Amino acid sequence: MWSGFIGFHFDGGYLATLGSLWYNPQAMIPNHIAIIPDGNRRWAKEKGLPSVEGHRRASETTQKLVDAAREIGVKAITFWAFSTENWNRSKEETDALFNLLRELIQRDKKVFLEKRIRFVHLGRKDRMPEDVVAKLREFEEETKGFDEFMVGLALDYGGHDELIRAFKKLNENNLEITEENFEKFLDTAVMPPVDLIIRTSGEQRLSGYLPWQGEYAELYFAKVKFPDFDGEELKKAVEEFSRRERRFGGN
Repeated sequence: MWSGFIGFHFDGGYLATLGSLWYNPQAMIPNHIAIIPDGNRRWAKEKGLPSVEGHRRASETTQKLVDAAREIGVKAITFWAFSTENWNRSKEETDALFNLLRELIQRDKKVFLEKRIRFVHLGRKDRMPEDVVAKLREFEEETKGFDEFMVGLALDYGGHDELIRAFKKLNENNLEITEENFEKFLDTAVMPPVDLIIRTSGEQRLSGYLPWQGEYAELYFAKVKFPDFDGEELKKAVEEFSRRERRFGGN
């Protein structure tokens, strides 16, 4: 699920090429887009490259998607970077991924501060390298005052795991089990509701991604692998979202 997450350098010229949708006041724009960035390793394999290069290319893709989402009025965008099941991959690959994450956080935190973007980590903080956890906590703390646009990183995240952690916190705080109380302890508590979930590479399943938050989210499955899922592909997804009728169980 690794997205290559960070690597943002905002480019207005790029956004101007995305078409009229971004400036169409009649378009229904999702407040929060959550992406399952699938296909990085397969993309690299097809090109005869090591897996980490697929993740590195994905960081460039992520940069473009964050630029585009922010420009069109999306309030938050979240990427599933590393799942609870991804620990089953080789130590060589996971070490390479965390080394890439260290590099990108160090390089790009300055951009978040300059552009007043809030960073939100979704997932566990008890199993990753201690220095990575410290960087994530620092990143969250230094940007928590920003609320106009948020970027989420689901890292060591699993949907079942999130629900179990939320129930444990509810119990620890001796609170009544209600939807309102439960949602206070979800990893997305500070973020707007998820309206659109996108998965790339042709796979049509959610794999446990945001099971509570995605209850009424629209789903969009793109055939292209994530490193090739650019702003034009995001435009297609948002256009499709805009055409759908959302009833939320009503008439």
